Amino acid sequence: MWAKDAAACAAIGTSSEADFAVITTSTFRDGPSAAYGNFGALKDGKATLAAGGASGQRSIAVEQTSPDALTIDGKAYVRCSP
Repeated sequence: MWAKDAAACAAIGTSSEADFAVITTSTFRDGPSAAYGNFGALKDGKATLAAGGASGQRSIAVEQTSPDALTIDGKAYVRCSP
C-alpha cells in the first residue's frame, strides 16, 4: 500500500481514508472501487498501467524513485508499513 504520508497510511481502512493507492499485478485502487488490468513489471522504475473498471478506462503513470517512494500520475506517495 502507498499513501501521501504516514498520517494517510494510518487512516487506510477508516472512514477518513484518502490519498492512498493499492497496486497489484492486476488491480489498482485509489478510492472506493478498483480498476483492473494486466500490469507488467516496471522498466527502469517506470510503467504506464492501462486499467479499466466501473468508472471506465484509465491510464496511470507510475514511477518508483526508491524502494519506499513512488509517484502516481505525478503525485508523491510513500510505502505504508505495518
